[in-house]
Amino acid sequence: MTGNITCYLETGNLIICNGVTYKPEVVLTYHDKLFWIYLGIYVALVLIAGLMSGLTMGLLSLDLMSLTVLSTDGKPNEQKHAKRILPLVKRHHLLLVTLLLSNAAAVESMPLFLDKISNPITAIVVSVTAVLIFGEVVPQALCTRYGLAIGSTLSPLVYALMFITLPISWPLAKVLDCVLGKEHTTFFRRAELSALVSLHRTEGQENEEPLTADEVTVIKGALAMRDKQVKQVCTPMESVFSLDVNGVMDQTTMNLLLSKGHSRVPIYEGTPDNLIGLILVKNLIKIDPDANLPIREVFEEHKRPLLKVPHSTGLFDVLNLFQLGKSHMFIVVRENESGNTAVATKLEPEDVVVGLITLEDVMEELIQEEIVDETDVYVDVHRKIEVAKSRRQLLSTSSNMFARQNTKSNITDVNVDSADDTQPLLR
Repeated sequence: MTGNITCYLETGNLIICNGVTYKPEVVLTYHDKLFWIYLGIYVALVLIAGLMSGLTMGLLSLDLMSLTVLSTDGKPNEQKHAKRILPLVKRHHLLLVTLLLSNAAAVESMPLFLDKISNPITAIVVSVTAVLIFGEVVPQALCTRYGLAIGSTLSPLVYALMFITLPISWPLAKVLDCVLGKEHTTFFRRAELSALVSLHRTEGQENEEPLTADEVTVIKGALAMRDKQVKQVCTPMESVFSLDVNGVMDQTTMNLLLSKGHSRVPIYEGTPDNLIGLILVKNLIKIDPDANLPIREVFEEHKRPLLKVPHSTGLFDVLNLFQLGKSHMFIVVRENESGNTAVATKLEPEDVVVGLITLEDVMEELIQEEIVDETDVYVDVHRKIEVAKSRRQLLSTSSNMFARQNTKSNITDVNVDSADDTQPLLR
């Protein structure tokens, strides 16, 4: 049952309702002691709110993968900071809920003390300004820039807040873990890693150790090797140099071997596709070219078996096979349905030969450059790019780079002599 409420105004702005006297709220002035206490509490709450906002932005913006790398391979200070922060960041949702609860508690408590020492208009202006500048902008700017050091220094405070808010934060964090999952580690795809490596080539104040062009090329080559197969890089049979077992190891053949400069030479019988083995050129050093020994005789004495790999074998698999030491040259054959691409086996007569691959071919794909020695005629056998032409191009490029570097250093009158084909290749 609701009764009638009678209120009337007394002198001194006193309001009496059904016998209960209500006094108007008095705004404190700086002459009152409580004014400074409330002001101090308000400033402390603004700083706490700003600190929680900054820690939320700083700690939660740190990627778990980056922290793991810094904890093992960073600078000494970075390792120390990362190791202290890592246990916090691993509890992603618990950390998030704790910081947001602490920030909300501080922000919601601020009007209770500000209203005691100012009028409503002043309270709104001061509150908006203080929260915006000192509670959001400044702390978040500092913590995003120095989040690692600030987070490490204040980690004991964060642990204390976790303990205080645990009855509320822990259930909420568990719900988030169940709904969104616990893992928040960032992994990059190969294309993203390749782009990331390219960006680290950029020089600047923020990049203390920029990657060189060669480092970028090698890293990107290693990332791209997984998707490459033997058939993409092998030398086709029409470009393979080989010897007929029915020939003669005479002066002409020896001169041909010397001019080719190969360390291993396949031997065939009948047609070039019918390969029966290979010989190491170094085993021929004691042979007298004037003796005109049959190649078959030499082959029977120094022959080595030819190993094959299917044409769809990945380059990393071939590299692993080369590391076993059985051979540094494989014959590439067309793959049958039951072929094992991770095993090198002996070449059989029924195999369909596609081409030939060597350890040098795989290394060239890894470093993304052609390896040219003193006896090579072509840089690229497939496109018939000659060594002399390639050298002139590289020398011209190197000369231009050298001139640009000297220009930056205020060095003038630089003359770069053109080199003939007998000079070593610039790498």
